[in-house]
Amino acid sequence: CRRKLLLGAVTLLFIYIVWRFLSGDHYVSTKHEASHYWCGYGPAMSDFVPKQRPMYETEDYPPNISYAYRNRWVGFPDMEQVDCNQAFNSSVKNSWFPQTVPRIFPHQFKAASANCYEFIRDFGFLRYPKVSEEEENFPLAFIVLFFKDLDQVLFLLRAIYRPNNVYCLSVDTKSSVEFLDAVRSVSKCLPNVFVASKLESIVYAGFSRLMADINCMEDLLQHPIKWKYVVNLPGQQFPLRSNLELIKIFQLYNGANDVEGIIGKRMMAMRFMWRHDYVTNNVTGDVRLVSSGIKNRPPPHGIDIVKGSAYGTFSRDFIDFVINHQIAKDFLEWCKTVLSPDEYFWATLHHSKVVNVPGGYTGVPDTKPWLSTYASWGGGGDPCATIRIRSVCIFSPEDLPLLINRKEMFANKFYITHHPAVLHCLDQLLYNVTFSGSTRDLKQYQDLPFALKTSLKL
Repeated sequence: CRRKLLLGAVTLLFIYIVWRFLSGDHYVSTKHEASHYWCGYGPAMSDFVPKQRPMYETEDYPPNISYAYRNRWVGFPDMEQVDCNQAFNSSVKNSWFPQTVPRIFPHQFKAASANCYEFIRDFGFLRYPKVSEEEENFPLAFIVLFFKDLDQVLFLLRAIYRPNNVYCLSVDTKSSVEFLDAVRSVSKCLPNVFVASKLESIVYAGFSRLMADINCMEDLLQHPIKWKYVVNLPGQQFPLRSNLELIKIFQLYNGANDVEGIIGKRMMAMRFMWRHDYVTNNVTGDVRLVSSGIKNRPPPHGIDIVKGSAYGTFSRDFIDFVINHQIAKDFLEWCKTVLSPDEYFWATLHHSKVVNVPGGYTGVPDTKPWLSTYASWGGGGDPCATIRIRSVCIFSPEDLPLLINRKEMFANKFYITHHPAVLHCLDQLLYNVTFSGSTRDLKQYQDLPFALKTSLKL
């Protein structure tokens, strides 16, 4: 009898332990919960997966501004002794700052992101205060296109990261398998970050560059976060404005898009007047576009071509038009034989008078400001402290006094291998502004000629 009683007690104890284990905090038992903790945008996960801590808990937010600095979540950790106040307030010299920063490579990011909670904590993705009600009610979307320097891309992502926004990462498929694996591993740790469902092999000045954005936009329209505006970026841009400042500026836009417009001699008409074909180098395998010498057919629907930038700020209604309206689809098809079609597609549709484009502008394209991105172009009179690549300045600390006084929301370009202290100091500034909840010089965005007078539904 004693043996039977003992065996029965042990059996009951075992059943109780198993019941507590399966019903307690150790496992997630539904796919819904799994996607909440494991950022399951994409294929569903198995019914039973190890449960990580919830990403956002009250105690995870920094209690004061110095907390993030102590944890080395602001700027580059190895530059924590850099005096950025000096950089912003005087005529600086690049020689005053560290010339390099220790790199973090894809395999290191993949290893670090094996534990999502530790990855989020260690890399400072919760460094900002809790999202304000105004930000919560005005979610944004971001597209980031890149093929290298994952450490710089994640430095950018951390700077613009807020848990109520959504982020689509588009990676050039010519990147290594190791690089792509690291990107996917990192994105799984952030519930509102995902890799585009379709990736492109990017050809310089080719149609694939435009399609990389289009693919992300199609995904973003299906995403459960109902974002108001989307901004497309390369991995080498960096913000000059905080998330709250962006929202207040976009509210002043009132549903309008912010798209560059160029007409006249600067349109580079040879790019679209002649068909361009893809040619492959038999030795290197490199693909490039060359003019075929055959005239292109006129744009469909009598659309007038306007040149602009590949980058812009687009309302949700405009993106819905781009993806679903037949005129936009026909024009996208026509762009396949254009050189650098991303510099014509957005600008042409935005300024079109053929169809009523959501958030569009029908005035003279190049008489209005364009505030999405600042770049210092050679030949345009803009200063550049160091070097230019393809005529675009690569910024350094000596450019900081210029950058902090720009009206634009982002600046392009920065290289982590070229005077990275400029990124370090801009990140400090952005963090301080974000934590304080302040907004700077918003009056200059009032009464913009392209802002809508009648509100669209946002």
